Amino acid sequence: MALSHFSTLLACAAAVSAYTFDGITHYAPVNNSFNDLDAAFSSSSGTNGGYYNSSTVADVDYGAYNYCNMPHVRAREYKVPTGYSLEYLEVIHRHHKRTPYASNLFPKEDIPLSCDNTKMFFYAATKNGVESTSIWWKDYVDEDNPMMFVDNGFNSTCQFPQISYGGLTDSAQHGRDIWSVYGDKLKFLPTEFDPTTMSVRVTNNEITSQVAAALIKGLYPDSSDFAVYQQVASQDSLEPGYSCSWADDVRSAYQDTDAWYKHINMSQDLFDELDAISGVDSTDDDWHSWFDHYFDNLSSRTCHQLPLPCNVTNSSQCVTQEMAEQVFRLGDYEYNYIFRQAANSTVYGATHYGAFIAELVAHLKGKLDGTRSSIYRHNVAHDGSLSSLLAALQIDFLRWPGMGSEVVFELWRKDNSSQNYIRVLYGGQPLSTQTPMGVLDMVEVETFIAYLEDLVGVNGEKVYKYCTM
Repeated sequence: MALSHFSTLLACAAAVSAYTFDGITHYAPVNNSFNDLDAAFSSSSGTNGGYYNSSTVADVDYGAYNYCNMPHVRAREYKVPTGYSLEYLEVIHRHHKRTPYASNLFPKEDIPLSCDNTKMFFYAATKNGVESTSIWWKDYVDEDNPMMFVDNGFNSTCQFPQISYGGLTDSAQHGRDIWSVYGDKLKFLPTEFDPTTMSVRVTNNEITSQVAAALIKGLYPDSSDFAVYQQVASQDSLEPGYSCSWADDVRSAYQDTDAWYKHINMSQDLFDELDAISGVDSTDDDWHSWFDHYFDNLSSRTCHQLPLPCNVTNSSQCVTQEMAEQVFRLGDYEYNYIFRQAANSTVYGATHYGAFIAELVAHLKGKLDGTRSSIYRHNVAHDGSLSSLLAALQIDFLRWPGMGSEVVFELWRKDNSSQNYIRVLYGGQPLSTQTPMGVLDMVEVETFIAYLEDLVGVNGEKVYKYCTM
């Protein structure tokens, strides 16, 4: 179907709570704090109950939104279904906390950032033949380099991005928590990693490999010389890396609307204040078409307990806590709009992330018909990966998936029965959706697969069709 016809459907669907395009039905999210602009611009909203300043929350508060280290499955909160046996487990989670991306640095940063307490390994070795020395990158600042501040705003010993010491610590704990449930509690995972039935996958971005290394050590402390899987960058379904201009056009269409620009226009005073402090060019569209860049810069500071930035030439002109909280609220507003509120967010998620969904369907079908022996797959991905997946699953509402955000797919078989069921966990709890399936807690697997195939087609045929137009 041509994009022009799709744009007509976009206009027609804008005012309805549910509509269908090529078998893909969008169900509007529930009303929430993150589609309310009054709340987004109200300082009394604070962080909407979220945490942005530590990887750790008290056990009594575990499950609350924590951008720095999102809740995930762990033994203390995990509820074991009675009368069922676990058959297959697939996990996808966002990497853990890191430095900002280079594109999100201010022209000059006022706070030194050290990564001297981490080692970033990067080397190659043959499988059989000459051995290589294990080397790691030691970044440093050379004051004799006249270009030291041209492309790097921080006076820093870090790469941008790289997983921080705290992020590696969180990654290892994530691995231990997975073992506490699926190893200790359920006795599902074997005591030693079995590469014939288990696998770990990463994207082409180095930070996912950094996280995987620590996570695997937490999961299997005796592991070494470990192979993680990675698809060719141009075909990678996990990040995703494959090209889908049709999906990009769909998203561009609903972001090029008055509904999107309203919050941007209301934010001009905030942008002016932030630009004056940061030195960011006020005409730079990358920084001012949404709050992604400011959000990443400020949250990377607060999650590592670094002070909020001040103007490098005027130390009395600083980003306040109230300004940072408003950036965080607007970031949540944007993610909810892009991936849930917009009428065609489901179509976008289904095509932009459809290749991964098609692979997931194949894994489930293969387990059901006995053609696949795998019991556990673990995928380390990005916030865009999780957001697109949750868009396709039509979560009730979406808040920016923080560091370590995790979606778990559990395939269960009812005891003394041939019937299989799916449970999907997000933040360690069953995922609540606006689809007819409701809460994804022991949904018949045939119903779940049928829903996914409505999104992506059998064997991903819809994804291929639209992404190769």
